[in-house]
Amino acid sequence: MIARFDAGASGDRGSGAIGALLNPRSIAIVGASDRSRWSQALVANLTRGGYTGALHLVNRRGGIVHGRAAATACTDIGAELDAAIVLVPAVAVPDAIDDIARAGATAALVLTSGFAETGAAGAAVQATMVARAAAAGVRLLGPNSLGFINFTGRVHAWTTPVRAPSRSRGTAIVSQSGATAYFMAELAWQQDIALSCVVATGNEADLDASAFLDHLVDDPDTRAIALFIETVRAPARFLAAARRALAAGKPVVALKVGASEATARAAVAHTGALVGDDAVFDGICRQFGMIRVHSIEALLATADIAGRTGVLGDGGLAIISNSGGVCEIAADSAARQGVRVPALDAAVAAHLAEAMPGFSTPHNPLDLTGGVDPDRLDDIVRRMAGQRDIAAVLCVLYPVPTAVDEESERADAVHRQVSAALSGIGVPGLLTSYTHTRVNDHARAIIERIGAPYCACGVDRAIAALAGVFWWSRMHRDLARAAPADVRADVAAPGSARPAGGERAALDYLASHGVPVVPSVLAADAAAAIAAARAFGGPVVLKIASPDIAHKSDIGGVALDVSGDDAVGHAFLRVVEAARARVPGAVIEGVLVAPMRERGVELIVGMARDPQWGPVLAVGLGGIWVEVLKDAALRVLPVDIAEVRRMLAELRGAPLLAGARGVPPANLEALAAAIARIAHAAACLGPQVAALDVNPLWVRGDRVEALDALLVGAPAAPAEKG
Repeated sequence: MIARFDAGASGDRGSGAIGALLNPRSIAIVGASDRSRWSQALVANLTRGGYTGALHLVNRRGGIVHGRAAATACTDIGAELDAAIVLVPAVAVPDAIDDIARAGATAALVLTSGFAETGAAGAAVQATMVARAAAAGVRLLGPNSLGFINFTGRVHAWTTPVRAPSRSRGTAIVSQSGATAYFMAELAWQQDIALSCVVATGNEADLDASAFLDHLVDDPDTRAIALFIETVRAPARFLAAARRALAAGKPVVALKVGASEATARAAVAHTGALVGDDAVFDGICRQFGMIRVHSIEALLATADIAGRTGVLGDGGLAIISNSGGVCEIAADSAARQGVRVPALDAAVAAHLAEAMPGFSTPHNPLDLTGGVDPDRLDDIVRRMAGQRDIAAVLCVLYPVPTAVDEESERADAVHRQVSAALSGIGVPGLLTSYTHTRVNDHARAIIERIGAPYCACGVDRAIAALAGVFWWSRMHRDLARAAPADVRADVAAPGSARPAGGERAALDYLASHGVPVVPSVLAADAAAAIAAARAFGGPVVLKIASPDIAHKSDIGGVALDVSGDDAVGHAFLRVVEAARARVPGAVIEGVLVAPMRERGVELIVGMARDPQWGPVLAVGLGGIWVEVLKDAALRVLPVDIAEVRRMLAELRGAPLLAGARGVPPANLEALAAAIARIAHAAACLGPQVAALDVNPLWVRGDRVEALDALLVGAPAAPAEKG
């Protein structure tokens, strides 16, 4: 059962109030009325759901409501009150909150709409409600919510029809959309997915998805958390809760809508082209161990399977089916999803050859064929599961029968044998259908009787879910193994101002944070440029130095691979003249002369300041390709070296770092360390800096250098009108 916490015991997280709300000993329905279908549905759901606490009805006129005596106010109930459910019109809600608080309740569910979702007037009423609740010590769920369902505690505080799952130790659904929460609960019922609770957070005027996520991490009856998110209102709390869930081994699966590129950013920085709302959230999921999906079906299937398996060991997947075609489909799906399907050990294959029909060939995936003896299934499953590099077993068979007929009897026997075998193996085992299907009462009875670990989502979705669980399990193990320094979240205090000047100042700032930078000389004239080139002793690069010119190559302000005094002198004049012609009025500080670096891999490493998440680090393929390929990994700052290594591994261009076409393999440890130092330098910049670009960060073998850097100031705040 969802624990009831002491109110206030968890500080700002709101867990005490959430415990009182989700598992109250007494509830008052404020605004109960026979004329309200919402009130009727609410009382009916609580009654049919088996709520055992005290249920009080409050109507300002009193009388008999829903066949019960109604109090005129919460303070007139004359009994202890834990929580309230509010149905009165929006303008009356603030006064209702005061009454609820005087009656001793610490939490309220506000079902009423007509608040911030309607515009400025509604927002004002919502602000008043929140202020009054805060002053009275009452935490709020909603407004504009369909309610919540605590299946384990039998508290069905919900205003549409409720069909309870056959098992209540499973997935918790937290959704900002009430209708979507209802659709998910219905799909869960259709597929016999266990649910611990469903929460529709509505406008999130007070308690939000982050608060419920944090609360559910500690709930023993919640095996996985499924989030439907439209926006994250408290980013810091959300990330802290996600990290806590990962550390606790509680899988979080997220479906976030809104893939638009609405993030405000500095267009002058290359990094800004990589950072968008959806891309940032994708990086956050990777960083904090949340499995991201893109459909309701995938959300429920993944959460269900993750909750069933828990943390998987370091190994691969054994796949068993009675269809050769399905085995091939499963193998292809596993390959696409990055799920390892280990080959069978020789000893296992030899044993299976004796247990299988003579015309079959033992391998993984294993085709049982239609001629397999059901009595041998237990031995076959156990042998495959016992192989040392198998971390989970997936059996793909016909759907669990939904009616009694001749064909279903054999299917029932196969399901019974496989389920018995899966219950006795040392790794998680699942049974799924060939395709997405539904479960009816007949099938539910079979599943319960034989203890089938059945997922009605179909083979493709099951393997996609397992791919997410394998990845999440690795993240959990990495976090558990990490040294304390690897997971600390503190950084140096941000500076109050950005370094003044252009590229040279930016490179000097990075060097002060231990970032390896290319040596360079600022030349005021051609003679100084020639002298610098001689000192470097090889081909050089000349770049215009101006705080007013961000992309120097675009205006002809860069000369590459220049050798010899005459060539250097001419190049100096050429880049200066190009800058003056293309950017009239730009301040020209001189020309930077640096040694030419060739035949390496060029990356971009940068920071862009997201208005919601704060500074975001981008690492990707750099040089001239950054805006074309947009091959980048994103993380919110701060990051450690281990996180940087994961970012590098995500890149489609990662194989280039292993060495290609005569370029030696990059020293990934040195590269990750340099990027981590850039990230730290970026995290130390104050809000006056909107973006930082290091483009390119050059790597060749053990050598890593920042060849160019750019700092972009934040737009000035609009002046206040007098």
